[in-house]
Formats: sequence, structure tokens, C-alpha cells
Amino acid sequence: MNPIISLIRRYPQTSFWCIACVSFFAAAFQGFSGAWAFLLYGSALGGVLVTGVADGRSGLKIYLGRITRWRVGAVWYVLALSLPLLLNGLALGFNIALGAEQPVDIQWPSFENIVFAFIWPGLFGIALAEEPGFRGFALPRLLGTHSALKAALIVGILHTLWHLPLLAQMLLEGYFIGVLTKGLIIVSASILFTWLFNNTGGSVLIAMLLHASEDLFAGDGSALTLGLLQSGFSAIDLVRQDILEAAVFVAMAALVTLATSGELGRNTSTLAGRVVRPKVA
Repeated sequence: MNPIISLIRRYPQTSFWCIACVSFFAAAFQGFSGAWAFLLYGSALGGVLVTGVADGRSGLKIYLGRITRWRVGAVWYVLALSLPLLLNGLALGFNIALGAEQPVDIQWPSFENIVFAFIWPGLFGIALAEEPGFRGFALPRLLGTHSALKAALIVGILHTLWHLPLLAQMLLEGYFIGVLTKGLIIVSASILFTWLFNNTGGSVLIAMLLHASEDLFAGDGSALTLGLLQSGFSAIDLVRQDILEAAVFVAMAALVTLATSGELGRNTSTLAGRVVRPKVA
């Protein structure tokens, strides 16, 4: 047997994260420009490659089926689309209450522009590039051998390390608090992603909607939605905004964890049809 194939089958999780990180790091070091930007999809394509090698055609059917799993109940669509608005809006409200300056004469974008930004690059750019791999490949395998909370934390920590080029840039700029808050948000969000994933029978589509909504409402330099409300913030206001966002996400993740006794909505349907092959020497 080909030694690379044997290695992937023996260590599918490690193989996936190596592919995901190497492809993203390469894209980052090239400034996400030109053909290099295509490497942003390395996580999703890495999931396809490792699943195909480790689990074969039946595994690929399950992997792709998670991405198109849409019959999950309206409440989960509402939560996926509204949670980022609620959490980031709360942080913004707290910041303004603490004295952050409010901008004047805001020129709000049209509803069409907001929808277009959600679709691209939010949904079919960033979310499609990341979620099939992180929540469609890595999370289900971890759920097969770990508790739901532990699986969520592992994915969250690895996802944070995947962002290393962006975090390194923050360090170079001396923004140490930003590295800490970004890491807390990613790990806490992983708990929320896992909660939605488990309650929708393993729908990556719902995870993609949650991710795209977060990118739209987070306000990190965005000219859309909540980003406009931060346009008048001073440097101190922006730092406090990051801290408050992290605090709100951690609080929400803790609330969900306590409410579900750490199970995060886990049920047997989450792993239904999952292909598990023995390790190959």
C-alpha cells in the first residue's frame, strides 16, 4: 500500500489538520491574493481528500450529505442567523453604555448589499471554505471518541491555531489583548457550533449560516451592519469592544454548557451513518 495512503488512514484527524493549516498558512503568507486565495478552501477540500482515503465512497456520501442537510427545523435557522447579531449587539450596547462614542450621520447600506455580502464572501466564501472541514470532518470524528464538550474545545483550540498567521500579525503589531480575545471567541463559538450541529443531526449547512452571520455582524472593520456603529470608536473603545465580545461569547457558551449538562444537545443521530474503519498498518 502507498505509504501516504497508509499514513492518512492511520491518522485521519492529524492528516486533515496538517492539510488545513498548511493550505491556510500558504494563502496567508501570499496575502490571500490571486490563485493563492483558492487555498482558503484547503480545509473543505482536505476533508474531502482524507474522507475519501480513510472512508471511501460511502464516507464521502456522508461528508457531502452533512453540507446539504437542510431539514432541521426553523428554530435552528433562526438561531444560526440571529445569535451573532444578539451577542455582538450586546457587546456593542455594553460598550456604548460604558462611554464609547456613537457615530453620527450613519449611511446604512441597502438591504440588497447586506444580503449580497452575506452570500459572498460570507456563506460561499469563508463559511464554505472552513465549516465542511472543521464541523463536517473533524467534529464528528471527535464526537465518536470524546464527550461533546471536549470535542468542541479540541476543535476550538485547533481552529485557533489554524488562525496563527492572523494572530501572529496581531502580536507583531503589539495587540496582545486581541490575540487573547480572538482565541476566547473562537473556542467559545466552537461550543455554540457544536450545540447547533448536535441538535440538527449534524448539519454543516447550519454551521455555515452561523459562521456567515458572525462575519456579517461582528463589525471587525466591516462597512456593513454593526461595523458602522463602531466607526466613531476611539482606540480604547475598540479594545474594550473586543474584551466585551469575548466576555459575551464565553458567557453564552457557559450558559449552553450548563443548560445541556455538557452534552450540547448530543444524540445518536449526530453520528448516524458515520463510517469508521480500523486503522491500517
